[in-house]
Amino acid sequence: MSKEMKILVALEFVENPQEILKRALSVASKYQARIYTLHVIEELPRQAFYYDAYKIWEEFRDKAVKETIEKMSSYIKKLDSKFNDIEPMIEVGQTCDKILEVADKLDVDLIILGHHVQKGVIRHLMHDHVCEKVVRLSKRPVLTFNIEPE
Repeated sequence: MSKEMKILVALEFVENPQEILKRALSVASKYQARIYTLHVIEELPRQAFYYDAYKIWEEFRDKAVKETIEKMSSYIKKLDSKFNDIEPMIEVGQTCDKILEVADKLDVDLIILGHHVQKGVIRHLMHDHVCEKVVRLSKRPVLTFNIEPE
């Protein structure tokens, strides 16, 4: 009996999530794979000297998680009603670490990421390259798509 293939699609909303999901669906349909979509909300470091600010952040974060899962679900519904094996997930933490952690926890066979290429050397050097870090640190295959921001 063959194991069901699992694909983790990490989404950022500065990219074009519909385009990444369409491409992921194309890959998943070829392999009859289950898709997990993941969006990571960066955590604010907790420091004792700004406790009040952190409480505001917690309220905002909780609201953002709820709104983001609704947004991801709407993207999924718009794409393909025939493909029901998509599970949206939201995590809070460091993006690269969470992607790798979830990939290990779910034992996925492939990670798919959108990569928005920064134009200009300075912007490229200053940009936090989650995609590049995942490619470098992952023990699993990673497929990236160059995506223009929305």
